[in-house]
Amino acid sequence: MEIAWWHWIAGGLLLILLELAIPSFFIIWFGLGALLVGILVLLMPISLATQFTLWAIASGAMVFLWMRYFKNPDRTKSGLSKEAFLGETGMIIREVTELNKGQIRFQKPILGSDTWPVIADETIPAGERARIVDVMGQTLKVSKK
Repeated sequence: MEIAWWHWIAGGLLLILLELAIPSFFIIWFGLGALLVGILVLLMPISLATQFTLWAIASGAMVFLWMRYFKNPDRTKSGLSKEAFLGETGMIIREVTELNKGQIRFQKPILGSDTWPVIADETIPAGERARIVDVMGQTLKVSKK
């Protein structure tokens, strides 16, 4: 059995389209690997075993590079110290007073969540920006920016 160059191109496009139906951002790398092999087979004759080997290597390398270097750097990882987040700013979405907890929202997740309950030593109305001054368990202490 022989696999022509256009089989690899069609398979690669199918995998890329499948990524639209199953948005895992993982299948796309196998589709791009198939496109790469299709182009190589078009340019030079390659044995079937070499084609599959190239596909596996190219796909694996792209998955590795994505996971290692390019995957969403805005996500925080557990195990980071609280000092890594001191000074981060967000928008108060529920007023915080000296007696009542409020709520803050960040543009990027902080410690795995973009919305946190907050306390403060002063009243900060909703709509104002505030910065983290301390992490106290599941509550952030903030002050006016």
